[in-house]
Amino acid sequence: MLPIVAYTDKLTVAAGETLSVMASSFGARQYRADLRRIIQGDTNPEGPGYRDEAVALDLGGSRPAVAKGFYPGSCVIVPGRGMLADLEDFTLAAAVRPTLLGERERTVMALPGFARIGIEADGRVFAEALGRRLVSGGRIATGTWHVLSLTYSAAQERLSLAVSTDDDAASEDVRPRIVTAEAAPAGYGADEVLIAATRGADGRPAGFFDGKIDRPALFDAAIPHDALRRLLADFAQLSRMRSLRAAWDFSQRMTTQTICDISPFQLHGRIHNAPARAMTGWLWKGQELDWKKRPDLYSAIHFHATDVYDTGWEVDFTFTLPDELKSGVYAVRLVPDGNEDTAYYCVFALRPPRDRPSGNTVAFLFPTCSYLAYANHRLGMDVPGTEIGMGRAVELDRHHMFLQANPGIGLSVYEVHDDESGVFHSSRLRPIVDLQPKVKSFLGGFGSNVWQFNADTHILGWLDAIGQDYDVITDEDLHAEGMRLLGRYRVVITGTHPEYHTRNMIEALQGFTDRGGRLMYLGGNGFYWVVSFNDDMPGIMECRRSEAGIRPWEPGHGQFYHAFTGEYGGLWRRNGRPPNHLCGVGMTSQGFDVCEPYVLSPAARDARAAFVFEGLTPGAKIGDFGLAGGGAAGLEVDRADPAQGTPAHALVLASSTRHTDIYLMTPEDLLDPTPDWSGTQADIIRADLTFFETAGGGAVFSTGSIAWAGSMAWNGYDNEIARITRNVLRRFDDPEAFRMPEAGEEG
Repeated sequence: MLPIVAYTDKLTVAAGETLSVMASSFGARQYRADLRRIIQGDTNPEGPGYRDEAVALDLGGSRPAVAKGFYPGSCVIVPGRGMLADLEDFTLAAAVRPTLLGERERTVMALPGFARIGIEADGRVFAEALGRRLVSGGRIATGTWHVLSLTYSAAQERLSLAVSTDDDAASEDVRPRIVTAEAAPAGYGADEVLIAATRGADGRPAGFFDGKIDRPALFDAAIPHDALRRLLADFAQLSRMRSLRAAWDFSQRMTTQTICDISPFQLHGRIHNAPARAMTGWLWKGQELDWKKRPDLYSAIHFHATDVYDTGWEVDFTFTLPDELKSGVYAVRLVPDGNEDTAYYCVFALRPPRDRPSGNTVAFLFPTCSYLAYANHRLGMDVPGTEIGMGRAVELDRHHMFLQANPGIGLSVYEVHDDESGVFHSSRLRPIVDLQPKVKSFLGGFGSNVWQFNADTHILGWLDAIGQDYDVITDEDLHAEGMRLLGRYRVVITGTHPEYHTRNMIEALQGFTDRGGRLMYLGGNGFYWVVSFNDDMPGIMECRRSEAGIRPWEPGHGQFYHAFTGEYGGLWRRNGRPPNHLCGVGMTSQGFDVCEPYVLSPAARDARAAFVFEGLTPGAKIGDFGLAGGGAAGLEVDRADPAQGTPAHALVLASSTRHTDIYLMTPEDLLDPTPDWSGTQADIIRADLTFFETAGGGAVFSTGSIAWAGSMAWNGYDNEIARITRNVLRRFDDPEAFRMPEAGEEG
């Protein structure tokens, strides 16, 4: 386990700016902090060796390690502002679609200290108000819409709980189940409204609801349930009712944290812990698939007890990055109780100055979107089929054990919530225990940390080994600054697995190569999924895996458009930006057992690519070694395909062949499954080493393999794969423009 974990308030920061660190003890009594530059994070004894550099910066010496908890769970919080007082007659109502029942009570709507509607562990609806508790006779079901209401008539001194269930197959009118009780009038109200939660004994939101809630409303009159159903179905008319105190329309200001009250009292609220918005509501029957065209059909929010946005820990310390510090990947290292073997690293990128070029012509694009997608990914004990998919037993280390023991830290977008719905959001405002050096990935069975961050440090270590000056820029930087940032550089180098991109990022990279920039794509499965950021919620990313693609879940019918931006989710290939058009290759297969060498093609002898193999006398194959599966081609591989946008003049210099049957075709390529679509039989399952020039004098070199960098790091970076990569970088960093081949010159 981990005695201490932490996070920083930013993943990208420039010299002279501040960075705050939030830490929590999980057994540590005290800790000291220092700053390190990460050079090579892989601890594989067959690799070049772990390397970092200490930065001479006083971070304040020893500090007490204070335990701070995780508090997951999403809801809406609405301040009352005095408008919830003096409620005599009242009605609370909402349409709900629970997705998880059992084990505990779940709150649908609460006016703390005054009234609450919820669902008991056994599926019966309950209500509390005026010192009474009502419980419905029947049980409600998951996956079905219900309308719940709690009314009180002071004149009759009667409290009523009503539950009605929608059934598309029913031919009769909906008949509510109603439970009543006598109750004396109280004449007071509440200070706030919580939707999908209530207040716990410690004052924090608690009793979280799992499922969708639509059209919650509060009236200062006792309204019969049948009338309520009609009112909720025509939500816009509610604002004209004199008895309306509040009606929260979740379809308004969809891309923000704000929850709008359409009543004259304007009791607006905010979401807490980023539940899923732009979700199909009570009235959605497939009439429209784009929430922007009919937001009234997307007026539901899906809440989860496992949602996390901001862990919200108090700041332990803040420091300023020295002005003279060069761009790179750094980490604040926290050493608990003097034990460096259990140190925790808060990794971040020190980007170049915001207001001027650094003078470097090479940039490494730090794939923070992909890091967020995989953040705190649990593999092993709770993921069925993991061993089968990787062809071996999965190795779990103390970081994975920590994740298993602390689910409140939040999930990755590769997981599902407790109700089996997909995780749409991932945030950096929480500890990310797998974004640090020395962490063994789920591919650790080969003795190497070959996935995500530590695989990317193979590239950082190589740049250091060849003495190449470079800047580190992040996905967030690229999203925000686009061509203004890329225009400073001649060469951009990707990480090993740049899978997730926003539209701003994709368009900026395409513009960079079109205008003469040189892109070195040193990975596989790149530029695959659409993701989006939210201007109103810094630090969080949305991903909806719409249609096809290798995915652990689907977003649900009618829920393919992102709430953050309104963009259609899913594959860039399905959104007019196939990766082949940008980098010549696109995802074709994955497999996590053995990696293969590349077999050179006749195009390797083309004069246009002579610089790639300069100084080498390669045989028929290259890269039959490596720290990732023993070869340069594997894990996830990309192929060239003119039908998906690979330029006609692109040269496929080499390809892998005969991958094992663990490697299977991607779903987007598979129309009619047959037994021969596996690695040893399907010709399209291969990694293509690809090069092409662009009209603006730029060029692209793509490896089409995650494992490439693991081969670069083999034998201390002294090998043919590292030399090929260096040859490409040397030519790409030469200001001489590349020339597009004339017709008939294509290889």
